[in-house]
Order: sequence, then structure tokens, then C-alpha cells
Amino acid sequence: MRFALVAGLVLAGAAATTPAHAAPPSAGTCLTYNSTQWVTTAFNATTFDCLSAHNGEVLATVTLPADIAATGYGSAAMKGWAFRSCQSVAINYAWTATGTKYPKASYVMPRSARLNVQLPTAAQWAAGERWAACLGQSRNQKLSAAQTRTGSVAGKGLKPYVCLNPRGWGGMKCGKTDAVRLTHQVWIPSSYTQAYPGTNRMLSKTQKACNKLRKKGWTLRTWYVPGQSAWDRGNRYGFCEIVK
Repeated sequence: MRFALVAGLVLAGAAATTPAHAAPPSAGTCLTYNSTQWVTTAFNATTFDCLSAHNGEVLATVTLPADIAATGYGSAAMKGWAFRSCQSVAINYAWTATGTKYPKASYVMPRSARLNVQLPTAAQWAAGERWAACLGQSRNQKLSAAQTRTGSVAGKGLKPYVCLNPRGWGGMKCGKTDAVRLTHQVWIPSSYTQAYPGTNRMLSKTQKACNKLRKKGWTLRTWYVPGQSAWDRGNRYGFCEIVK
């Protein structure tokens, strides 16, 4: 059995000015962000046709329920709720399969659409906007940078898969014999306000949850957590490699 921790890097940056009454971004439109824009709380992109070169796509928008909105703009609860909700709609956007062996929302999104979540700008929030944008970020094989691509990921399936190098746990080509493919993900916290449990507990919780998800006759080979910076942005999933 193998497990790993990879901690994300959080970059701070100021959002570009966006009209206070702008409509939520439309699913199926695309955008190009720099590294700073990807980790800001607010959605601040200008979208365009996906036939043009881009490194991100709007997969969906979700409406924040009143109790989540009441926790305050950009709260931990809001980011967590948005990320979990976006996973369910994003996987259906990219993958049209039915009758899957595992719950559909437990499958890992493709490398061409790594899930990211952003909220309205502070001005839009003050004007009454209550949505979250579910974004798919195209990543290079090493998962170290956004990768320009053309065309939509809608209905394209789970490829290219997300694979990791067991020596250092960076991204790598899935064709390598020792590549670890992340196949599934499990939601870890018991509430949207739960604080990061720490690395060791997170790994233990992930192993337990992945084993609970695993069906009879399947093997859990690897479990992985992306670290506290990802948790703080709303990604509270643990990841698994489950094989037949």
C-alpha cells in the first residue's frame, strides 16, 4: 500500500474589476487565467468561445442555499459546500456515462478539467448575487501549471486521467509502469465548518473512507490528500487509487 501528501501553494492576488450586476458565467464558455487568478475567491474572468485557446472552462454554476449564504461571503462553509456541490454537477458535465460501478460523484475529474470553485465578487455579493462558479482547470502532466487547450470538455469523459509519481508525488504520464492513477475521491469532513484535521488524521480518514467506498473484489492501493491549502479553498476530499 502507498499513500502520499502533496501540499498546494496558495498565491494571493487582487481580483480584476467586475460589474456588480454581472450575470453568473455560463456553462460551456471558456477563460484564461494566470496562476494568481486561479486561487482568488472571486470569479473575475471574461469568458469566450471554447474553440479559442484557453486553460479553463465553466462547467456549471450552483446557487448557494440561504443557510450557506448566511455564513458570510467567502466563509469556510461556503467554499466547502460549493466545492462538494460542484463535483456532482461537474462530473455529469464531463462524463455522460450511466450505470457506473461506483457513485458517479466519487470519480476523479480529468486532468483537462481539474475542479476549482469561485464566488461572485464582493461587489456582486453586496448586490445580491448568490452563486458559485464550477470551473475546470486544464493542467499539464506534472500538474504544476495551467495548460492551454482548445475545445470543450463537455461529454469527453474522464481522460486524460490524473496520475502521480510515487517518488515525490508530482504528476506524471499515466503510461509509466509505476504511475499511480487517482480513480476516486471521498468527502472527509462531517460538517462544512470543520477545521483541517491535520495531515496524519486526514490520511487515516481518507484510508478508512476509501475502504468503505471500495467494492468487494477491488483493492485500495493508494490514498492521497492535497493538504491544508486545498482544504482552505474548499477541496476537502481525500483521493484513492482503487483497482480491480
